[in-house]
Amino acid sequence: MQTDLFGNVPEIVIDVHETKGKSQNSVKHLISMLDKEGIPYVIEKIPIGDILGVEGVAIERKTVNDLVSTLKGSPSGSPRFQKQMDGLLEYEKPYLLVENVLSIRRDPLKGCIYVPFKTKHTKGRPYVVTMERASYIHPSALDALLESVRERGIEIIQGFNALHSAGLIFGILVPDGKSAAQKGQRLPVVRTRKGLDSMSDEQEFFVAGFPGVNVVRARSLLAEFGSPIEVVTRTEEWGKIQGIGPKTIASAQKMLFEKYAKSENPPDSTQDE
Repeated sequence: MQTDLFGNVPEIVIDVHETKGKSQNSVKHLISMLDKEGIPYVIEKIPIGDILGVEGVAIERKTVNDLVSTLKGSPSGSPRFQKQMDGLLEYEKPYLLVENVLSIRRDPLKGCIYVPFKTKHTKGRPYVVTMERASYIHPSALDALLESVRERGIEIIQGFNALHSAGLIFGILVPDGKSAAQKGQRLPVVRTRKGLDSMSDEQEFFVAGFPGVNVVRARSLLAEFGSPIEVVTRTEEWGKIQGIGPKTIASAQKMLFEKYAKSENPPDSTQDE
């Protein structure tokens, strides 16, 4: 990785797309923190994750609205989200940051969540007014999506707002306030997202679509059973693969054998950025 004019090697890589726009997201707050502490970083386009750190740390940032779009089944939302999670698993320490998830209100009776989008103090009164937007996704569906990410070995970072989320990220990237150069840690490596250019890529992507199955486990399953059809028809034998237990097998069998019921949620064309 190239040094800057002062010979400093970037210890953090930030995706350029996270720095665009006028809204003050957690990544922009993070940049301010890094500047204040003199931690060297670089901003560039990276194919996997939004923030890369030392020792194989990779962080993907999502807002609750991003996850709502995924759950509503937008044409590109769900497949793109799954590919992003697959990409994170190429790193040793993958994280998914969910910005503002701690600030939502849950209403299981109405089957929705309320996401705050503006907060202001009432003039002359000791009140704070928060304006919210209703998203008709059942709270349990959001929890299930996050749990499916955890099952794949990706740690979830839950933030209250952009500033709180930035502090959580900073704590992961710079855990004791010392630079990687001082501690002799391995610097971040930008890895290329693997495309689906071959039949084996397509087969791995297909098998990795099962709950609790990442790309590494998909490769192990295909190596053991030889083809996707054998993987699908011999789920009761998955236990011989390291890292696959009864819970993953049960989830895969449920997906295969449970009767299809079309979601009542209308299609959403919002893209998951």
